[in-house]
Amino acid sequence: MTLTSACVSQDELSTIESASTDEIKNNHPISNELGVATTFSTAGAVDLTNEFFQELGTNDRHCGSCHKAEEGWTVSAAGLQKTFDRTGGLDPVFRTNDGSNSPNADVSTVEARRAAYSMLLTRGAIRVGMPIPGNAEFELIAVDDPYGFASASELSLFRRPLPSANLTLIPVVMWDGRVTGTAVGPSLNVNQDLSNQSNGATQGHAAAPDEISPSIRTSIVDFETGLFNAQVVAHDAGRLDSEGGRGGPVPLATQAFVAARFNLYDAWATSDNDARRAVFRGQELFNTRTRATGGTCRGCHSAENVGTNKNGTFFNVNVSAGSRRQADQPLYTIRANALLQSGAANPAAGTVITTTDPGRALVTGKWSDMNRFKVPAMRALGSRAPYFHDGSANSLEEVVTFYEESLGFVFTDAEEADLVAFMAAL
Repeated sequence: MTLTSACVSQDELSTIESASTDEIKNNHPISNELGVATTFSTAGAVDLTNEFFQELGTNDRHCGSCHKAEEGWTVSAAGLQKTFDRTGGLDPVFRTNDGSNSPNADVSTVEARRAAYSMLLTRGAIRVGMPIPGNAEFELIAVDDPYGFASASELSLFRRPLPSANLTLIPVVMWDGRVTGTAVGPSLNVNQDLSNQSNGATQGHAAAPDEISPSIRTSIVDFETGLFNAQVVAHDAGRLDSEGGRGGPVPLATQAFVAARFNLYDAWATSDNDARRAVFRGQELFNTRTRATGGTCRGCHSAENVGTNKNGTFFNVNVSAGSRRQADQPLYTIRANALLQSGAANPAAGTVITTTDPGRALVTGKWSDMNRFKVPAMRALGSRAPYFHDGSANSLEEVVTFYEESLGFVFTDAEEADLVAFMAAL
C-alpha cells in the first residue's frame, strides 16, 4: 500500500490513538491540507505514555492538549474548531485561564463558549498575560481591548503555540524568548530552557499548584527533543523523499544546526516533473531573491533546512504593527520614555506607537526590542495553519503577500506560486 493511500485524516487519528494507546509508529502518515506529514522519534516511536501526555495540573490539560501530532505538534484553527464541535467547547484545551479571550469570559453555554474562545477557534491563539516591565524604556498610555480585561499590569497577548518538534534545531525557546532570558544571541542551554518551559507551562496552562519534579522535566524534554516532524507528501509534487528530494522528518534527526541555504530539493532542478521543478524554483527564490533594501528570506530563516535563525536574533517584520490590527485584537498605545535603562538619553523619547503585541520588549524592557519575535521553524507547515505569532495569515499565499506588502519583496504571480509550492513541501 502506498503512503498516500495509507494515510489517515486528523479526525481518524483519535481512533488510532485509542486503539493503540501507548505509541504512534514512526513515520505514521497523517494527512493535512497540503498533503501528508509524518513524525520520526529517535526513541523508535512516539511514546504516548510519556509525562508529556499526562495530566500534571488541576484542569485536565497536558502538554499534548496544545501540541498534537496531527496538527504539526501545535494546534491548528481547523483542528480546534472540530474539537469544539465534538465536545461543545468542554475539551480541556478550552479553559478560561488562557484559552478564552478574557479570564472573566462567560462560558456557561455552548454559544457563550464559542464567543469566549473565538481567538483559539479562528487564530489558534492562546492568551498570554504579561505586564509592562518595571525597568521598561516605555510606558503604556492607552489600551483598547475588545474583551475589557487588559491593563498595564497584564496585557493580553494572543500567540500561537509553537511546535514541540524539531527542537534540536532552535536557538531560543518561545516567541519572546522569556525562558531564555534577556541576553542577546542564542541560548547557551536550550534543554534547560525547555525544562523551565515545561514547568512554567504545567503551572500556568495546566494550573499545577507546585513545580514538577526534575525527573519529570527531564523526561518531557527528552521526549520533545527526540521528535522530528515534516511534510513527506505534497499534493502536486508527490513523495518529497523521491528522485533525490530530501523531504520528510528523518533527515532532520541528523541535520546539523548551521547557517546555510535550504538545499532539500537541489536534485529537482532538472526533474521531468513540473511540480517538482516548481518546488526547486521556490527554494531558490527563498534562498536568493533580494528585496530593494537588501535581505533575503534566508537572511532571517538562516538555519539550514529548518528555517529558524541560527543566531537567535529577534526580528520586527511588522506583524504586530498597529496598522495591521483587526477588530478581534487588543491594541496598545505605547510611548518611549526619556531615558534608556543605562541612564543615557533615549533617542526615541516621546515617540508614540500602536501595537497588538510588544513582543520581546516585554521581556527585556528595551524600546529597541519593540515588536520583535523569534524566527520560527518552517517544517510541517501544512499541518498547522494559521501562520505568524498571532495567527493572522490563514494560508501560505497570505504569508507571501504579507512579506511583499510589509518588507517590499517583489514576486511575479508565477514566483509566488513557486514559493508556496516550496513551503508546502517543508
